[in-house]
Amino acid sequence: MKHGISDESWENYLGGSLPPEERDQIEAHLIGCLACWEFHERMVKLNARIRDAGAAMERSCVLGDDQLGAGLRGVFALIGAQREVGETMTQMQQRLGELEAVMAVFCGSQAAASAIKAAAENSPAKSLREVTRENWEPFLQRLIAIAQVMCGRTGARWLLESGRL
Repeated sequence: MKHGISDESWENYLGGSLPPEERDQIEAHLIGCLACWEFHERMVKLNARIRDAGAAMERSCVLGDDQLGAGLRGVFALIGAQREVGETMTQMQQRLGELEAVMAVFCGSQAAASAIKAAAENSPAKSLREVTRENWEPFLQRLIAIAQVMCGRTGARWLLESGRL
């Protein structure tokens, strides 16, 4: 927490999802605090660079429908095989594995695993082990936001559809 502003409030402010009264408090603080104003400016520029890089990656890594279809068929076949083996994963852990497999088609397995871990840590769950039905939706929304940057809109849509409980 810096100057009474939590990391979550900063994140929501920069993302445009902070309630109006909290937004007004931060903006009033920014007027009088050079350090926070400079932090704000750096974060705005960083977010813009991340969005631009994501858009550039999306344009440069376009997969054809046949490639996407083949990859997803393979993923779902793998998921089906894992179910037949009778793994003893919890339902949520199994769902996380399915999401990771879908995301791996778009950005690779290591990047997918890192994205899912980051989404869990920055959601109410705070860790992969703590993802439950109750905090699934905020976790999934974080993952979709990450996937949008890493995998583009198509990958984010697949995750959204695959992640619905």
